[in-house]
Amino acid sequence: MQSIKSPWATTFDQFAGSIRESAIIAAPYITRQPVERLAGKLRSRRASVRLDVLTNLHADSLIDGSLDIGALAWLCDQIPGTTVRHLRYLHAKAYVADGHTAIVTSANLTSGGLHRNFELGVAVTDPDGVKGIAEDLREYGNLGVLVPADALTELDAMAQQTQGSKATVARSASNNVVAAHDAIRSNINERLVELRTSGEAFDTNPRASITAQFCDAVRYVLRQNGPMSTSEMNPLIQNLLPELCNDAVEHITIGGRRFGLKWKHQARNARVQLRRDGSIVQEGGRNSPWRLTDYGGHQ
Repeated sequence: MQSIKSPWATTFDQFAGSIRESAIIAAPYITRQPVERLAGKLRSRRASVRLDVLTNLHADSLIDGSLDIGALAWLCDQIPGTTVRHLRYLHAKAYVADGHTAIVTSANLTSGGLHRNFELGVAVTDPDGVKGIAEDLREYGNLGVLVPADALTELDAMAQQTQGSKATVARSASNNVVAAHDAIRSNINERLVELRTSGEAFDTNPRASITAQFCDAVRYVLRQNGPMSTSEMNPLIQNLLPELCNDAVEHITIGGRRFGLKWKHQARNARVQLRRDGSIVQEGGRNSPWRLTDYGGHQ
């Protein structure tokens, strides 16, 4: 394990240059200049590279530019093997190259993170340690919202409509400006809900698709935390699937279909299904903990 100190732009370039087949980038804030540095290194590869980007497409971050979603759309165009997933509560900053290096740091993938801010991190090169970090990131990332390149471009256009930062809006005396800002934020959030519930599986059987996402969340929570009661589990599920677990609304409409959003009922349905197929068990009374079976733990 090696300590990484600021500025770490040179270390990042070495990291990017070491990628041969796959990489994971996890950071809530990402801006264009580091993305261009990364793409420049990856374009030199003869073979295609799988690049998984985990980030937080918070509406305010898109609007004020601390997350340059246009740069992510450009990255998808430059590196065709790129996927971007939105995770609302992502706070980790981690970078993994193949199976040989994992960097865990305080630094976002921004110019400030590379050059200006005081950051600290460590580089892990032990194969088992790198594998564990990569598996944790990918398992968590799979619970996020997959955002294709065309949707990134669409969200970027929404954010650009504000023509200024949220600080500018906050100083404005115009109710119309503030209302327009709020409307754009709402549109961005609604689009992320649509992306959470899109794809062939949802089009074929939307209710089964939503249940499947809750099943994945239940398995993840139990795998990460061990046996848990329903009351302990539900807040963690809500954090993993915030687009589907909004306590403030009773239903959502997606593609002309109306869905009840009593998400605890959806979580209960998922547990019932997982118990039925032998993935989880509840030994004891109603308030006793749930746990993964050997079968469920390997899914």
